[in-house]
This record gives sequence, structure tokens and C-alpha cells, in this order.
Amino acid sequence: MSEKRKREIKESKFGTYYTIPFTRSRDIVVDFIRVGKKTMKVYAIGEIDVTYPLMKIKELKEKGINLSFSAFITYVFARTTAEHPYMQAIKWRRRKMVVFEDVDVTFIVEREVKGKKMPTMVMIRKANEKTIQEITDVLWDTKALTSDDMISAEKKKGADKANTLLNMPRFLRRFLFDRIFKNPFLRRQFTGTVGLTSVGMYAGGGGTSIPIAVENLSINVGGIEKRPGYLKKENGEVDISKIIPRDYLWITFNIDHTTVDGAPTARFLAIIRERLRMGYGLDEVKPVKKVKKKAKET
Repeated sequence: MSEKRKREIKESKFGTYYTIPFTRSRDIVVDFIRVGKKTMKVYAIGEIDVTYPLMKIKELKEKGINLSFSAFITYVFARTTAEHPYMQAIKWRRRKMVVFEDVDVTFIVEREVKGKKMPTMVMIRKANEKTIQEITDVLWDTKALTSDDMISAEKKKGADKANTLLNMPRFLRRFLFDRIFKNPFLRRQFTGTVGLTSVGMYAGGGGTSIPIAVENLSINVGGIEKRPGYLKKENGEVDISKIIPRDYLWITFNIDHTTVDGAPTARFLAIIRERLRMGYGLDEVKPVKKVKKKAKET
């Protein structure tokens, strides 16, 4: 029980209970779920050996380069989607599909505002053109926003728009949502082209979830579980002569079957799985050498 706000305990024939407000922000969540349930999604659930990328990120940290594992996954996701843009196609009108070449990723981070944990959506525009370090900076900078005085005027303006949306009557808000999600261009402006949720950040151990996503293509990153496993050789063969501890990432892929078929989806997912396993892009990260400026001779 919170000391700041005492809850009124009530009695009933079913036992004691108390009530808490159903906030307006929960109405938005319900509206998003309503939109997501209208899509024809297929799910691919599996696990990926991420021992090497985790080890590489740790090595880079020892060299003074701090990278986020979630940023690494976002980097791989965005780069691979940009190479296969048909995966983020959005149906438009009756017989057309809009295929964006750039990848805008929406990512949910949790930040503290006035002592409360609040989920905040981060939009990373053209994530396929950003480095792992740049994506890390975006995620950590957003998470660091803990009070109103740290939020820029532009973000406050965006917050005002969000409040306007929250205060709309339900029928008007849902009408607006339906209009937005039927238009690929408004949809991209509002929710990006792909989505990524990392539940594994908030819970230890293995496991994943099957979320109701509004994006045509999204990833749900689950927990990481350490257990015995075999090491793969450079040629891809499994070395069964030795069992060593490995880190396995649980992950769920959400794909809209309306716009993409099974075979290209399977090839796309195979590339992502392999890139995550091999630490795609991490070997290219180099320590930045600081150049000392020479003092001018007088």
C-alpha cells in the first residue's frame, strides 16, 4: 500500500477489496487492442542463441562503449526490413499496397514521471539509417526524461495533442483511429511502419508473449534464459562434442498475412535469426579515438 495515497478498504461477502481509477490512458490501450484485433496476424515463436552478441556488448562496455541490447535488436530488425521492404507493406483502398522503403520503428520504453512508472512510445524515424550507438542514445535519452522540466517544448506540444486525444468522446476517438489506420501515410506518421516491444527488460528468465499489435510487422522480445547448448562451427554445423552454457532469447514475430505470404516471411525471419545470433553490426563498432588538440605556439 502506498504511503502517499491511502486506499479505502471495503468489505463485501466475497472479502475485502479496494478500487483504483481506470485512467483515460487505459482507454487508448483498449482502442489500440480493438484496432489490432481486426488484423489477420500469424505468429512465429522461437528462441535464438544470443551468447555472442551479449558477450560482444560486454566487451565493448569494458572499452567504454555502452550499447543497449534492445538497440542492437532494433538495428538488426530495421536493417533487415529495409532490405525486404515488402514485409512492411500496408493495404490501401481495394487493390493497392503501399510499400515504404524507409523503416520507422516504434519502441515502448518505461520511464519515471512524478514517481510513477509510465510506458512511453519512442518513434525512431529512418531507423535503418542509424547506427547501434545512435539508437541506444535515443532509447536511453527518452528513458532519462523523468520530469516535466526535462521535456522540450516540442515534446510538450506533442503531449498537448495526446491530451486532446484522451479527452475526446470514445465514439469520436475510435472513428479517428479507424480513419488513421486505413490510410498508410497517416498510419506511418502515427505508429511508424514496424513495432518492437521488449517484455524481457522487465522480467528475468525465459518466456515470451503474443501481443495484439497494430503494426503489420512487429517483434516482441521476451526473456533470456541460460541453459546448456551446443556450439555452432563457422560452417554452420553443430559441434556435439562439447556442451557449454548458452544464452537463449525468446522472441515472437507478428506478421500480417493480408500483405505477405508464408515463404518470403520464412526467408525474412531466417535472416533476422542468423543476424541476431552472429551479432550483426557489433563487430563494426569501434572505440572513438579522442584527438588531443595541440596548443598554439605563441
